[in-house]
Amino acid sequence: MRIFQLNTFCGVKSTGRIALEIARLVEVDGGACKIGYGVPGVPPEAEPYAFRIGTPIERKLHGAMRKLMDAEGYGSYFATRALIRELEGFRPDLIHLHNLHGCYLHLPTLFAYLKSARLPVVWTLHDCWPFTGHCAYFDYCGCDSWKTECKSCPQQRSYPICIGLDGSSRNYRMKKRLFAPLERLTFVAPCEWMKQPLSRSFLQTHPVRVIYNGVNRSDFHPVQSDLRQRYELGNRRVVLAVASEWDERKGLNFLIEAAGRMGEGYRFVVIGLSEAQIRKLPKGMIGIAHTESLEELASWYTTADCFANPTMEDNMPMVNLEALACGTPIAVFRTGGCPEALTPECGVVVPKGNVEALCEGIRTLCGEKPDRTQACLRRAEVFDAQNTFQAYLSLYKELLI
Repeated sequence: MRIFQLNTFCGVKSTGRIALEIARLVEVDGGACKIGYGVPGVPPEAEPYAFRIGTPIERKLHGAMRKLMDAEGYGSYFATRALIRELEGFRPDLIHLHNLHGCYLHLPTLFAYLKSARLPVVWTLHDCWPFTGHCAYFDYCGCDSWKTECKSCPQQRSYPICIGLDGSSRNYRMKKRLFAPLERLTFVAPCEWMKQPLSRSFLQTHPVRVIYNGVNRSDFHPVQSDLRQRYELGNRRVVLAVASEWDERKGLNFLIEAAGRMGEGYRFVVIGLSEAQIRKLPKGMIGIAHTESLEELASWYTTADCFANPTMEDNMPMVNLEALACGTPIAVFRTGGCPEALTPECGVVVPKGNVEALCEGIRTLCGEKPDRTQACLRRAEVFDAQNTFQAYLSLYKELLI
């Protein structure tokens, strides 16, 4: 079984780690796997599977097209032709798509190849971008134009950011023309929630499976550290929040408000901030830049008395699963697939945007962490990557019969 995956990242960030875990399982099963990726920064353990798509210059040119003309997927033509040559040499039995945005693929060329190759294609929907004209998520702004045809996008300046011409209508038509007719296409939703918008989109005729995101419990598990001493946390309750990027939809403003309400007995630690965001944090909050050190992340997850995720729109965030795997209970807004990660024993779900309810949940969880740790660890077993991603191998084999 020969599998070729495509994703923005390889071995880093949540989607890159998912692609790497799948590649490892394919190899253990006796197959071969490659990961075509667009953004540099591959850890050593992922290098045997990695194929870099394009050059830095090509990606910058593509990025300029996106920023000025809302043209994600219209650049990187020569990079995509080189990818197709690699595909033809590798001769995959199946192609697995993850995130195709990130300014590294020419979508018309890629999908012309997929159509002519007539190979089975699995596409994991890590966000809603495949069936919108611009945005990755739309529930935060309450837009439902994607059900008919996008136009005058209200989130043009959110990811994938465009400060120039609105191309959402053109993009929507292009995606519908390329994606919807593709034969032998099966979608994977990382949670039950994602099935809902997919079933109302122009992709609704394709089959869909739910395969939960999985967490590598060899990387994420309770560990001892000196973080309390190093950061002078003392006996304060530690509230942790982690994201790859803290844009508006991730809810940093709610964390700042909650920290102000909770007082000196609590210390909020936010990981994944930019230097500018760190400088703007109020006194009493600890801001940390993005880290690819899984050991450091596991240390923070373990040290925290509670993990807080106030995201306003999301799919099945890996950070929730990582916190559970380190024995830390979590408080989340009722957003996307976030509630699906929890049971009442290992966390609380509060109404979206309700800071007082979030604070009350944090207080409860911080005071009860020792009693909830075992429940968190048991819940994490449900999302063990060795189990959840086995479902991908089963799906591959089913589609290859």
